[in-house]
Amino acid sequence: MKRRYIILIFSILILFTTTIFPGCGRGDMITEENSFYLPGVIEPGNLNDLTLTIYYMSFWFFTDPVRLEHLIGGWYDNKGNLIGGWYDYKTVVIGRDLIEHRDLINQLFATELKPTETESVMDARLYYVFEHTEYGEIFSVVAWGLGNANVFVNGIEVEYNNIFLEVVLPFLPENLATDIRNFAGL
Repeated sequence: MKRRYIILIFSILILFTTTIFPGCGRGDMITEENSFYLPGVIEPGNLNDLTLTIYYMSFWFFTDPVRLEHLIGGWYDNKGNLIGGWYDYKTVVIGRDLIEHRDLINQLFATELKPTETESVMDARLYYVFEHTEYGEIFSVVAWGLGNANVFVNGIEVEYNNIFLEVVLPFLPENLATDIRNFAGL
């Protein structure tokens, strides 16, 4: 356990070092290319410590942009009542069920993140989050930016890559996976 903790801490330090130092001396601190990779978390034995929670609202239902808190719930109406989410489907995938898709998850975590220069309004129709039992949320994705195909990874708008959607398809019912494929042109 101590070894896993040391590997995780070392990985986080490397992540912060590679994202902070290239920006030193520049007017902005955003690197042009970045990746998110935590080898200590995604080693085969550690997948048991992860959960993947997916929220989905139909892409085909036209409405004003959907805010993340509306999608997942946990917001209050004007009378102070807790409101449930607008999602059509929610699932929680536990670690042992993620192991079969380890290569896809590794590919997601190793994907280059390219921050955009746009500031799109978030239209949260698909949201998923990987959480570690000890360290909490480690990776989240919100699809889409209104009017473009950008996604938000850990709250930062980045250029779209197919892997951001492909990683959740195995965990969704076939009709929802088909909707996502059709909407995204996969």
